[in-house]
Amino acid sequence: MTVACHRMQNLRDDANKPGMLRPAFQSVVLWTSAIAWLAVVVLSAPGPAVGADYLWWEGEATEATNFPRQSWFSPSTFVETADQLSGGDWLSISGNRGKDEVFARYVVEVRAAGAYSLWARKFWKHGPFRWRFDNGAWQTCGEDVALADSTYLRQHLGANWVFLGKVNLKPGRRRFELRLLAGEGEATTACFDCFLLTQGVFVPRGKLKPDERSGLAAEGWFAYEPVEAVAGAESLLDLRPLNETEAGVHGFVGRKGKDFVLGDGTPVRFWGVNAGPNVVDQGHDLVDLLAGRLARFGVNAVRYHGPIFDASGDPARADAARLDNVFYLVAALRRQGIYKNLSVYFPLWFPVRPDYGIEGYADSGDRIPFALLYFDKRMQEIHRAWLRQLLTTRNPYTGRTLARETAVASVEIVNEDSLFFWTFTRKNVPEVHWRRLEGLFGAWLVRRHGSIEKALAAWGGAGMPEDSPREGRAGIHEAWHMTSAAINQADDAKRRRISDQVRFLTELQRGYYEQTVDYIKKELGYGGLVSCSNWQVSDPATLDALERYTYTAGDLIDRHGYFGGEHEGQGAAWSVGVGHTWKDAAAVSAPAGLPLQFLQTGDLPHTITEIGWPSPNRYRADCTLLAAAYGALQGLDGLYWFAVGDNSLCDTGMNKFAVGVPTVYGSFPAAALAYRRGDIAEAEEVAGWTLRLDDLYAMAGGAAAAPALDALRAADVPRDAKQPGHEGRVDPAWFYIGRLVRRFGDKPSAQVRPGLESLMDPAGGRMRSVTGQLDWRVGMAVTVDTPRAAAVAGFLAKAGETSLAGGRVRIVSGNEYGAVWVIALDGRPLAESARILVQAVTEEQPFGFASDGGRITNLGGWPQNVRRIDVTVMFGGDLAKPCRVVTLDENGFVRHSDARQPEESSQGAVLTVKPASDTLYTVILR
Repeated sequence: MTVACHRMQNLRDDANKPGMLRPAFQSVVLWTSAIAWLAVVVLSAPGPAVGADYLWWEGEATEATNFPRQSWFSPSTFVETADQLSGGDWLSISGNRGKDEVFARYVVEVRAAGAYSLWARKFWKHGPFRWRFDNGAWQTCGEDVALADSTYLRQHLGANWVFLGKVNLKPGRRRFELRLLAGEGEATTACFDCFLLTQGVFVPRGKLKPDERSGLAAEGWFAYEPVEAVAGAESLLDLRPLNETEAGVHGFVGRKGKDFVLGDGTPVRFWGVNAGPNVVDQGHDLVDLLAGRLARFGVNAVRYHGPIFDASGDPARADAARLDNVFYLVAALRRQGIYKNLSVYFPLWFPVRPDYGIEGYADSGDRIPFALLYFDKRMQEIHRAWLRQLLTTRNPYTGRTLARETAVASVEIVNEDSLFFWTFTRKNVPEVHWRRLEGLFGAWLVRRHGSIEKALAAWGGAGMPEDSPREGRAGIHEAWHMTSAAINQADDAKRRRISDQVRFLTELQRGYYEQTVDYIKKELGYGGLVSCSNWQVSDPATLDALERYTYTAGDLIDRHGYFGGEHEGQGAAWSVGVGHTWKDAAAVSAPAGLPLQFLQTGDLPHTITEIGWPSPNRYRADCTLLAAAYGALQGLDGLYWFAVGDNSLCDTGMNKFAVGVPTVYGSFPAAALAYRRGDIAEAEEVAGWTLRLDDLYAMAGGAAAAPALDALRAADVPRDAKQPGHEGRVDPAWFYIGRLVRRFGDKPSAQVRPGLESLMDPAGGRMRSVTGQLDWRVGMAVTVDTPRAAAVAGFLAKAGETSLAGGRVRIVSGNEYGAVWVIALDGRPLAESARILVQAVTEEQPFGFASDGGRITNLGGWPQNVRRIDVTVMFGGDLAKPCRVVTLDENGFVRHSDARQPEESSQGAVLTVKPASDTLYTVILR
């Protein structure tokens, strides 16, 4: 899927929208409003807290205010919210505004003159207000403010930090005042928990002050609280040197055959993340923080995934503030050696309004323009206007346009749309556009057959009521009719008609991509790569090859994929909430359902620009190991995790699609290093197919992998649609053995490497890679065994002792599920390495998370908890050497170290290393 406006915040927004307020709540609001407008009152609360470089004061600690003493949002109404609020309370109001402007005034003592960042912790985006210090100019905080974090308080209620801006203050008593923007008689909802002035970088973590750690952890778990290290702290885990001094320092990313190359010709793989508007729209300090943390843990690419248009006016005009934020992101990431992929159009972000000038939407209200980009001139004009402004506006932070910015690796044309997906229906495409598409089909038939009448004769019938040769139109069938389920029920005439329709739609879609690639590169002058799209089809067995064929108009082949268990409840497709039910799913038990099945198309590079193991799911510790291992095996050129929720890369709660958690970002270092450095060998081609386009148009089908949709886009699949079977599909086991290639040519053929069956044991559930480095025992564990890296993931306790590196590395764990890496940090073979990282991760959940029989009863909050590590690594042979064992913190900084000596055993000298139970990272120095 990918909804930046939805997913990027994991629709933490959804729980707080005004439209979600219940009728019972509305009645309370009306009752509350009757007592809300009191004379100015002075409230008592804890005084300001002062730190080394910050000043913090409570929202309820006013000098004067006409906010009510109590509202529907007060902790006294719902006591469970108090624990998550600073000082146990906040200033709140609900109801219709009376005659007087709602205000709150505070007096704070500023110790030193200087520039400060001002932050407020408030209820979501509700309660737009203006603010100022002393008699300064009023500043506005509107409803479109970016949320820096999210803390769940209860259903439909959360607390979020927002950055208000920079202020210059003199020392002494300063008056801070805010006034709500709601007019007389207008409904107003607002809550303020606390405020912060700081001269340092502030990392929002719920109610915690900048210099606080909570230390909160359930029994058997430890608190994961990555905060910036103190000055002078020693780091032993910093992968920033893997990146260039600056991204693009040698020129644009290009491609050489099926591989990406840097400007100097060096092959490169991308380990990336997705970041949307809520991340990009934070202050520069937090964008810099994000860039540095990503680089330190092995990231060299970020996909900006979000809209840039101005939703308040002309739809073709880019939002100037958003563009500026994207420009700063590009500059900040460039400094850290991180490349950018730009994804700025997804139909779900662009519900068409009547004033947009697009036919067919005047009376429809907001409607998603699926498929429209491929043939509607107005939609194409709007899209090109966005691209022009994005790529040809001068970036004030670099002095260059993005078209000439060598740190921009690729530009994506459209996200998750296709003429072959289930959204291709008359319900989604307005009648005027469907008729226009029929006209285009009619003109195509004239070119192919001489006339529409001759086409009908060539088909042998199969007419449709919509056929109108006089008007030059031929009817178009919806997506279902292009599936094998429909074709198997069709007569020969309809089969021939569908064959022509599929050919027409393929040429239309690919033709649009060709024109747009040309526009981006030639007219706009962009020097990098262009990605057409990344979507699925209604029937992979018959249509996937054609979908990927249309992408060959660009420079690479992309797709998206997710893995998770059942998850149900209101908003479960994009969020996690109290009352939701779920079932855990272990990837090591379900290889056929993973998004790691990739067919290389021709000699083009391949990426997965959205990959993730959505929550809730206890079994997520294996995600980065499996992706790194099998992505490398299949020659995948880029993996992008979905999605960064906040700039600190440590989420304050449980988000549906999360990067900032221990099992994902916390497990990046070893996985990113192994993937990017080439520790895991790319496999030879074990199976290949040459497909003839005429056969594909005739619906003969071709090799295809199973789709791996996220829950949001899976909802687009009709409930009664027959899901395709394995006809034309590849045996899922093959993807975990070697590299599979699909080509297009005039002479169809299929080649399968002899002896594949010797690498598979269907009865025992085992798959071994042709490289000899990867071994998958289905339902148990996956192992990685290479000269520089050894690893295991899955049901560790059940798997027992794992012996790798010819028996010189043995791993034992008492944890039910997890992943353990032993990897050389210095690039040498393990036997020669002077710095070896032991990385272990198990399960995670927010502190306080609770469930009953698979139903969530409490989402919990900061900090993330990790089930204590119970791992022992035994080094034998030439790996059993005296060393120092160094325990690192969450950021890779040294906590403590001790000397260790090998001990003699019946198996010879053995060096035993048992990492601390409360750390993910242990480094062995030799």
